[in-house]
Amino acid sequence: MILDEIVLHNFGVYRGRHRFELTPESADKPIILIGAQNGAGKTTFLEALQLAFFGRLARGQLRGTGAYEEYLRGVINRNAPSGDGAEVKVSFRRRMDGREHVFEIRRAWTANTRRVREIFEVVVDGQLDRVLTAQWNDFIEELLPPRIAPLFFFDGEKIEHFADLDRSSEIIGTGINALLGLDIVERLKVDLEVLEARKLAENGSADLREELSMAEAELRKAEDRARAENDSVASARVSAERSALVLQRARTALEAEGGGLFATREALTGERARLDEALEHARKDLRAWAGDGAPLLLVPGLLKAAARQSEQEADTEATRALLTHLVDRDQLALSRLKDFGAAEDLVHEVESFFLQDRERLEQTASRKTHLHLSSSARAALTTLCGGGRVSLLDARKFLLERLNGLEEERDDLERKLASVPAAESVAPLLQAVSDSERALRQADAELQHRIQASEAADREASAVRSRYKAKLEKLVNLQLQREDAGRLLQHSAGVRQTLSRFATEVIQHHIQRIERHMLAGLQALFRKDDLIASVSIDPKTFAIELRGSDAHVVSPDQLSAGERQLFAVALLWALAQASGQAAPTVIDTPLGRLDSQHRTRLAERYFPCAGEQVILLSTDEEIDRRLYQKLSPHITRSFTITYDGEGKGSQVEPGYAFAGETGLEAA
Repeated sequence: MILDEIVLHNFGVYRGRHRFELTPESADKPIILIGAQNGAGKTTFLEALQLAFFGRLARGQLRGTGAYEEYLRGVINRNAPSGDGAEVKVSFRRRMDGREHVFEIRRAWTANTRRVREIFEVVVDGQLDRVLTAQWNDFIEELLPPRIAPLFFFDGEKIEHFADLDRSSEIIGTGINALLGLDIVERLKVDLEVLEARKLAENGSADLREELSMAEAELRKAEDRARAENDSVASARVSAERSALVLQRARTALEAEGGGLFATREALTGERARLDEALEHARKDLRAWAGDGAPLLLVPGLLKAAARQSEQEADTEATRALLTHLVDRDQLALSRLKDFGAAEDLVHEVESFFLQDRERLEQTASRKTHLHLSSSARAALTTLCGGGRVSLLDARKFLLERLNGLEEERDDLERKLASVPAAESVAPLLQAVSDSERALRQADAELQHRIQASEAADREASAVRSRYKAKLEKLVNLQLQREDAGRLLQHSAGVRQTLSRFATEVIQHHIQRIERHMLAGLQALFRKDDLIASVSIDPKTFAIELRGSDAHVVSPDQLSAGERQLFAVALLWALAQASGQAAPTVIDTPLGRLDSQHRTRLAERYFPCAGEQVILLSTDEEIDRRLYQKLSPHITRSFTITYDGEGKGSQVEPGYAFAGETGLEAA
């Protein structure tokens, strides 16, 4: 299986939509390197992969301990737009039935105050596969069982605890049982125990039958209660879904009756008051315009005639004023001519000229005047006959357009108000919505109560079943000691022993492979070449024993912190190799506590060989420029995740920013 792409939308610290292209170029370049500071989104990337593939089945690998729905609600980016929700989409390739198929899995969800709604889809070769979508949990059990997923998706800082003997034996036991399908063998053994119990009840003594009957009755009662509680969960879920449907219908009915307009009634009424006030101001401005010089625009001919008459009267008045001065001036001029001894003919000629000039002016001054306008009135009249008329007309156009616009807006508002339903017609619908919301809250609360009761009943049934099995084993042992034990019990016990031996031998065979892989991994990763010479695993307890070159036992407690982390890496590497699963390896914080030599060994001997596709999520202090140069021949592409404080979310950029110029150019 090869991962081609992952898309994160509003998931965790990733605000908005971000895409990682993950396809490796070749088997020699399997590494996809992703760099980020702590808190920028490395672990979130790993969680997104686990969530996309496993959903609820990955709950133990995800952060937080609450319910799955609460986890989904919590990983929606807090700064994303309300109602936008979150999404994780993964594309990968896998060979099936002799040819390669392209899969795309998509999980998207939204959350409100009451519930979380999740959508899950599987697209195969570009077509939505509804059957595979419905049966995805069964398919993923074959593709990559969730129990062994930690062998391929793991946090480098958290794997050191596998170096503890108890923890390492636990993961080996879990890995082997998952890899070999030994749970089927265990189910066969349980079925044989049930058969033995039935025969004991039929053929055993009275006291044994009574004791076994009581144990069976207790188990049956516990299982019946668990089934009843499970049925009640289904009933409560149906009730909650029905309440949600009733609420939706109530809201639809309210909307159909104009509930949305009714909610805006007060706002519409306030807007009408504002428009009425604006209309009054507009009419007042128009009246003021009409009461000024506007009526004169109705008689443009008279205005022009009045303007001409006003000009003539101004000329007449000026002439009259001039004549009062000319008489004195003329007398003074003639007197001076005589004083200077001018000829009498000249004086007479000048006097005659003055007389004729005054007569001409008197003709002008004798014209009658009617308007008697002041200079300011004549200027206003001239303006009305010229550019002032255009200004008045423009002002009228503006005032009329504003008035018409306000009246149209007022008419539209009146139509909206007319369509608002009456309060008495909407009140029952509003009450129906309120009642439906209350009923949905009660149904959701009842559903959660039923779920808790069902989980408690399942736990109780499991405890009773364990007690029943212990009692049954004791009774079987007692019955087998009887001389008259039947052949069926003997054969059943023999078959169970055979199954146990079969499981032991199968485990022994595969443990030898894991021992070889683990020894090779330790010798490749430890800088002390002679530190570990052999690895042995107990097939019953799965306890690991390490021995050095001098055959002495090496306890994991004797290893340094870095060596313990390498021990855990070698353990996971060996189990992954033994699994035969062609799954990508995703490692978060791969070099946490290692010194430079151990880091170099991981970079040179593990990362390029960990699988067909290796995704490393590293900080700047882990894979620096030196290690980047060692890894670069095996890197297909790289990314850097940075947190944008202003944008309130992480951003993805191509290239590995912690490798200097060389790293960026190579990326």
